[in-house]
Amino acid sequence: MSGQNWWRRIGLVMCIAATVGIVSGCEFNMDNLRNSSQVKATQSDSEKEIWRVFKFYLAATNEFNFTSVKYSHQHMETVQQARQNIPLAEFKERDYERLEQELIAARDAGQTHSDLEAATDALLPVLHDIVVAVKELDMYYKEKRYESDNYAFAHTQLEKLSSLMDVFEPKYDALDTIVKTYYKQEGERFVKLMRNNGQTNGANMLEMMIIYSDIVDHIMEHKSDSDFQWVKAQKEVADGIGAKITAAEAQNRLEQKKHLDKAIEDFIADPRSETEEAVVEQYNEMVSSPMNFALLDSVQKPYVPQEL
Repeated sequence: MSGQNWWRRIGLVMCIAATVGIVSGCEFNMDNLRNSSQVKATQSDSEKEIWRVFKFYLAATNEFNFTSVKYSHQHMETVQQARQNIPLAEFKERDYERLEQELIAARDAGQTHSDLEAATDALLPVLHDIVVAVKELDMYYKEKRYESDNYAFAHTQLEKLSSLMDVFEPKYDALDTIVKTYYKQEGERFVKLMRNNGQTNGANMLEMMIIYSDIVDHIMEHKSDSDFQWVKAQKEVADGIGAKITAAEAQNRLEQKKHLDKAIEDFIADPRSETEEAVVEQYNEMVSSPMNFALLDSVQKPYVPQEL
């Protein structure tokens, strides 16, 4: 990523299997995860233990990705103002410190997928350097030291941050990709379980969300070089599945889907950073809303994984 645009990073919130919960959206709360994870699973429950710990990584990346998109313009404006020698009251950037704390909490929570742990260990040192650099800039502005050095420290620190971000971006992307991969695998497993249990609406909703996740991820990766015919074809598949969802509980999500569809169409017509950002924002907003999957189908014992 270009050092001039490091503040514009956008991220995809993964909320596929998360929405299978009784009433759940993407708002994983790290404190709730800690409280619900005090008792570790036995050796015979090794898969549950891996998933329990995995949710810490999911919570950390979800929160970071969501706020990166939601506040991207504010972050961009902060850096631009700093480069223009505008006296800021503070230097507020994306919450790198929170990401660092939550990834450390994830590593301390137990063992999960080894490649995920390795990617986290590779990311944490440069993430810590970013946290320190942002704090130093924040204190610099709060103490108004720019009045005595004519913004010399600010310019030096911004260049340092730019270089750090060149290292951070691919390492974070690697971590984020691993999280998305494992989460999609869980989502596909849940689709089969729910469909076999007669939960047609639930399975269709989940399958539709997986397809949209693939579409948005493709747009984020390929940008203006996206395969627009593929995007259109996948969107048609998602539309067909969505049309089969009849439960009243799903109507709010289906209404939000229309906003995402419009954003995707706008991107296809005019593929640029702003329309790409709108696609990601609409997707994140849609999957962040609560969804009670237990009410989507009239089955005696709806399959609702309690670990999600």
